[in-house]
Amino acid sequence: MLTFHWLTYIGGMVMELIDWQGHLAIFNGNKNTRPIEEIKGGFEDISERLAPSAGPMVSSDKQAIKYFLPTQLKKAPLIGETKKYAEQNGHPLIGKQRSASHVTTANMLVLDIDGLPKEDVKICLKKLKSKDLAFLVFSSFSNGNPEKKGVRCRLIIPVDTPIDSNDYKKAANAFSSLYLSGQADKSGATLCQQQGIWATHPKWKKKAFKIMSPGSVTSSLELIAKSPLRNFLEAKKVQNTFKSTLCHEIFNATRVRLALRWIDPNPYKSWVDTAIFLKAAFGDEAYGVWLEWSNSAYKYIKLGNTANYAPDVVWDNCDPFLSPDMAAGALFLKARDETDKVAQRAVDTSNWDRRAQDAIGYLMAHHSTFFHDNYEGKK
Repeated sequence: MLTFHWLTYIGGMVMELIDWQGHLAIFNGNKNTRPIEEIKGGFEDISERLAPSAGPMVSSDKQAIKYFLPTQLKKAPLIGETKKYAEQNGHPLIGKQRSASHVTTANMLVLDIDGLPKEDVKICLKKLKSKDLAFLVFSSFSNGNPEKKGVRCRLIIPVDTPIDSNDYKKAANAFSSLYLSGQADKSGATLCQQQGIWATHPKWKKKAFKIMSPGSVTSSLELIAKSPLRNFLEAKKVQNTFKSTLCHEIFNATRVRLALRWIDPNPYKSWVDTAIFLKAAFGDEAYGVWLEWSNSAYKYIKLGNTANYAPDVVWDNCDPFLSPDMAAGALFLKARDETDKVAQRAVDTSNWDRRAQDAIGYLMAHHSTFFHDNYEGKK
């Protein structure tokens, strides 16, 4: 075994990567809730189990691949269908299961990157290497599927101290904001959310990849202390604009629909971010409008919205970590910026087609100060 002597300093204590230990609970498919194996090991051991040097598991059936949780499970009362099955077959009603009540702590973060352009992924990984952070990244099952654009991969980050479910979500969101430009799948930042091991369909096996990079162990405490809101500086610029009028109690569906007309529902990040903004700003009352907007995406995009990526599942898993005012500001800022792009092109080309005129009309009606500062007299 290779010996790595990369260090991380926490409260004056030194931890070497070689001393890092992580846990895995392995499941035989994403529909099975009872683990078939539990593993404890170092960074290389964990990396080998998640992405073996022999190559990815090859299967035409995504349901057949193995899945994992980055935690040790505890024995607790069974729930849901698992409990029902145990009752019907006379099995013990207390045991280990994939659920929020059975997970313990994690010494690693698992972040999904779904559908980003290759260059964006390269930039993210380059940033991790420049910060000398240890990581494992491997392609997920759908990477290379011509119906699913962009790079799809899973990123494993060892952290120095165990974190529970609440801190796991905070740390995952903070890491995404700090090192991945907020582009990791926010709906997957849940400790009890199972993830697939390195696997691929035979048709796009050549697209499978894996990178293991030794480096320093990421500090759990530093991540938890860093609020993801720090990377929403642009939203803060408009927070005060919406503070007095936008909150959970006020949901103007017409106003929201007008804004959503300018936001593209096809990129995965846009889809999830918009769900988070709406849920944080207006609560579950906004789900119907978000779903309506989601259904305007391309048909081939919607074909992938099943199982863990079904709209209702994504919405339920969204963590509304933004304040209502901040989330509303972020949503309407996104719509303003998109209309601004359309209007700017019209100014540059003198081509004021119907869409450009609609963009100016939207800015005049809903961002009047911005319109007067940037477009007054230009049309």
